[in-house]
Amino acid sequence: MVSLLFSWAEIWYDGGKVLKGENIMLDNRVETFLALCDIMNYTKTAETLHITQPAVTQQIRWLEEYYGCRLFSYQGKVLRLTEKGETLRRLAQQMTANAQGILQEMQREENTEIHLRIGATKTIGDYMLPPIMVDFLQEYPQYRLHLTVDNTGKLLHMMEEGKIDFAIVEGFFDKEKYDFTLYKRERFLGVCGKACPLRGKSISLWETHTEPLILREPGSGTRDILEELLKENNFTVHSYSAVQEISNFQAIKAMTEASLGITFLYEPVVKQELEEKRLFPLEILNFDIFRELNFVYLQNSLFRQTWQPFVDFAMTWQK
Repeated sequence: MVSLLFSWAEIWYDGGKVLKGENIMLDNRVETFLALCDIMNYTKTAETLHITQPAVTQQIRWLEEYYGCRLFSYQGKVLRLTEKGETLRRLAQQMTANAQGILQEMQREENTEIHLRIGATKTIGDYMLPPIMVDFLQEYPQYRLHLTVDNTGKLLHMMEEGKIDFAIVEGFFDKEKYDFTLYKRERFLGVCGKACPLRGKSISLWETHTEPLILREPGSGTRDILEELLKENNFTVHSYSAVQEISNFQAIKAMTEASLGITFLYEPVVKQELEEKRLFPLEILNFDIFRELNFVYLQNSLFRQTWQPFVDFAMTWQK
């Protein structure tokens, strides 16, 4: 009997085949299912996969009959995953990621280099990881590190697709969906430039809204945390006198140093500027905020032994 998710041979059946190569022997009906989960539109899924819409419908129905449950349902005209559909999506993504690891492991010869694909949000990837990576490679020269820096949402999606092995994130994520290890807690603070009218004053969080706000783009962990804090205090980023969305930390710090606005970010990002008195902490009442940074990885990963040495090293690393 052909495995529904994977097969070791290329087998044709019901007008379909087991896909190999880039899709790592993923059954094409499951590939269609995962694509529909992302796109949530039968016609657009068919266009993306270069097959007909009836073929998409047929493959989804086959899966529903195979598992004996509905995977999708309509609420009005909106297509949604059922609870069982969410379960299949999660398990299929885990198997896809594990299959990527199987391929790498089978292609790796004995005593050769080990490739480790790390994802990190900008605060971590730009300001915390570089010295850790340097020291890790000195102790583990057989490793080849590949670092992707992006926002939390995109990193989790890449991990589900098997494109990275784990992620280190500062933002919110579903702790029931992923396994995770607390890395550390970092201070989250507001900062301003020398000419900012708020510098040196004891103020409430609400009083910061009189200044322009410089912040990261939607989807970034830094912005998610700020928006949550503002929501808890009954206002939003749009309450500020002006808002500048900048994806680059260096630009954010330069604009803040020039007193073009205030910003909120993690202390390691501005540690040097604070020490050199080029930026100054905002003295906000009742704003002693620390947030978690976490190693996040897929549940039931078959290749934990590959990336666990890096996690252990980072957890104990000190300057």
